[in-house]
Formats: sequence, structure tokens, C-alpha cells
Amino acid sequence: MDIYLIPGLASDHRLFERLELPGHTLHCLEWHRMPERSTIERFARALATKVDVSRPHALVGVSMGGMVAQEMAALTKPSKVVIISSWKGRAEMPWNIKAMRGWHPERFVRDVVVRRLFPYFRLLRWTLGLEDRASQEIGQAMLNTFAARDLRVMIDAIVHWDGPPAPIPGLVHIHGDKDRLMPISLIRGARVIQGGTHFMVYAKGKEVSAAVMDALREG
Repeated sequence: MDIYLIPGLASDHRLFERLELPGHTLHCLEWHRMPERSTIERFARALATKVDVSRPHALVGVSMGGMVAQEMAALTKPSKVVIISSWKGRAEMPWNIKAMRGWHPERFVRDVVVRRLFPYFRLLRWTLGLEDRASQEIGQAMLNTFAARDLRVMIDAIVHWDGPPAPIPGLVHIHGDKDRLMPISLIRGARVIQGGTHFMVYAKGKEVSAAVMDALREG
């Protein structure tokens, strides 16, 4: 089956380097440059054009990619939707994310922050789960490919997302119990990866791969 992988904010195909799904054909959907004030729904419509809807397929999204995957489901009619380290709606967002709606924190994202200061933001690396050198290096490398303007658009879309119009039938949610950005205490109905951080699709690729394969076998 065709599996369409959707990375998270400031991520690309490299996020999935350690994801192994034997027996399936993997396609990573890279982010488009979107207009200002684009919504998660608009991101979904853009990426849906890259999916061959004439063939059976599944959507696997990480973080922001999980939100987009849920919106894409109504457009591409996948056999399965799997979200990893993500939210299913506003109810799962912590208070600090909800509070961001009124003051547009994305306006503080500038190229100098992205290019030069990120390596020194230990708290941010800790929050994202970039705990080893390999994770830190690939995280920085992916971040460096995004213009600050595009990051601002993505952050704004995340903060203002309320969730899909209706629950996704058969959706599987995989989440780490050490995710500090999206605390598991607010997550409902997820399959838990022990010790998994927000970056676990890379840092714990073996465990996440097994969980995704289990979900795909369920049909």
C-alpha cells in the first residue's frame, strides 16, 4: 500500500529516516510555501493534490503533519490515518498553546533566531526531545531549510486549529509518554511509546515503526 508521510513543523523527509514499514511504498509529502494566514485545512488541500487517490493509501502524519493528515482524510479517503506526536483537536492542547491565539507569537520568529540562536536554546531542545547529538544535528539541519516567514505561517496555522470537523474513523494515535511539547496527560485514546519524546519518530524509530505497522495491519 502507498503510505504518505507528512512531517511536522520545520521538518522534512529526514524526519522519517529511521521509520521502516516493510511491504509498503513510502512517499514523503514536502511542505509547500503557503500564503500568509493559511489554515491547517488549506495546507491539507495543497498536499492532497500530491496523493494518488486511485490507489489504496494511508496517511501517517507527525505533529503538525498529524493535524494536516486528519484534514486530508476527507479529501483523499485513505484506508488508514495514523498520527504520531500530534493533537486530535483543541481539547488536547495545553493552556499555553491555547493562550497564544490572541497575541500571535509567530511574529517573533526571525531568521537570526532560526539560523544562529537555536543551537543555544537548551530549553527548546529539551521540550522538543532533541536529547542526543544525532537528533540535535538533524533537527537543526531541517530547521535551516525553512525561511522564518514560512515558519511563522505554520505556527499561526497550528495555534488556530480547532480539529477536524468530525472524528476520523479508525484513526490511530501514537504518542510518547515523555512528550513535553504535547503532554500525554491531555491526550485521549493514544497508543503509548514508553520514553517517547516529541521527536520519537526519529529517536525511537524502531518502536514507532512497530506501532505504525500494527496500526496498518488492522486495516
